[in-house]
Amino acid sequence: MSPDHFVQAIQNAVVRDNLAVYNEMFRTTPVDRAVDPLWIRALTMFNTLDDEGKDTLIEVIANVMVDTTANILGIVDGCCPVSGVDGDVTLSVGGQVIGGELQELFLELNETG
Repeated sequence: MSPDHFVQAIQNAVVRDNLAVYNEMFRTTPVDRAVDPLWIRALTMFNTLDDEGKDTLIEVIANVMVDTTANILGIVDGCCPVSGVDGDVTLSVGGQVIGGELQELFLELNETG
């Protein structure tokens, strides 16, 4: 698997698919059906927003997903050290190391949409 293919798969699974789930949950879950106290508060807040505010919150969630994923890929690439982790962190698929430029590829992918 090429780094480009891996990054696209991560984009699809982590950002696109999960964002669709959050978007659906926020827009269709009635507050009285929520059980988790955090979700009750989040849905209550979401429902107070106008359409532009709702869209903005979903965009913020997408940006958090992208930033978090990019940070993890940076750790795998070796360009973002993590305190307390001694040694190299590598990522391989089928025995082939694919790390080294994953963070950059992922960020480029998200710059173009």
